[in-house]
Amino acid sequence: MKTEPAESTLGSETEPAESTLGSETEPAESTLGSETEPAELAAQLDAVHTRFGFDVGPVRGAEWFPFAELPAHVGGWVAELTGEGRAPSEVAMSLLSGLTGPVIRPLAVAAVLFGRVPVVTPGTVSVRRRGRITDRAALTCPVASDVDMAALLVELCGPVVEELYRTTRFGRRNLWGGLGDTLSSHTLWAGRHRGDRPAELHALFAGVQSTLDRVSAAVDVRFPRPVPFPLSAADKETVAQVRGTCCLHYRIPGRTHPDGTPRFCGSCPLIDDDARRVRMRPLVDAGTTTARTAHLGMPTA
Repeated sequence: MKTEPAESTLGSETEPAESTLGSETEPAESTLGSETEPAELAAQLDAVHTRFGFDVGPVRGAEWFPFAELPAHVGGWVAELTGEGRAPSEVAMSLLSGLTGPVIRPLAVAAVLFGRVPVVTPGTVSVRRRGRITDRAALTCPVASDVDMAALLVELCGPVVEELYRTTRFGRRNLWGGLGDTLSSHTLWAGRHRGDRPAELHALFAGVQSTLDRVSAAVDVRFPRPVPFPLSAADKETVAQVRGTCCLHYRIPGRTHPDGTPRFCGSCPLIDDDARRVRMRPLVDAGTTTARTAHLGMPTA
């Protein structure tokens, strides 16, 4: 059953699983054939949740931006947002998650649930930007099970990171750290959706860290990493994460509680663990995700 994405009340406090992410654990047996077409994988991801699907084939229209051309647009988007009084740091993190998220989310979830990922390059992916929301990717690339995820991320995201750094002067450490948090959180989310036990989720998390080690070496940046956050209630256990970097969403105008206090994500490194457990309690109560509970713990970045 396809579910429409719901804004999570838990923020980016979830994590996916492993397979082509550099873990020592063997990927789950794939339901996809070795010659699977991207359209089949896209349909399977959309069936999990529309947040993870993608379009297939060339796209046309003013809303679509080829990924290879994104760096040329970043300066204008940064100027527009900072011109409204938003801090360069918040703008950098918002654009980073918005522009790269529609690609990283399908990669992470597909690797865990299906053992196959699109072999994306800047020239084979476009993203759809509606107003200020980037919500979908379109791919023209094959699908494979043996993919160097670290090399893929560096080639795909490196130019965007560099342009955001150049135009906002927000540090590369936090930008790459934000990308790592996104990959890790969606990997854990997929693992929980699959029904993985805590030991399996920890193995997935370790696999992501191995991938991020290689990313760090390739870009020569030592960036903050997420840490696993075990959760338990009664006889239920699961694993979430604490981000290594703050996504700074709480600084977005209007993102506050009714009393005016900031609305932090449950996985935010700026809140204490007691508050985090309260925010994440619905995650462990829900157990494995279903169509009705798919949004619980769904990462926002």
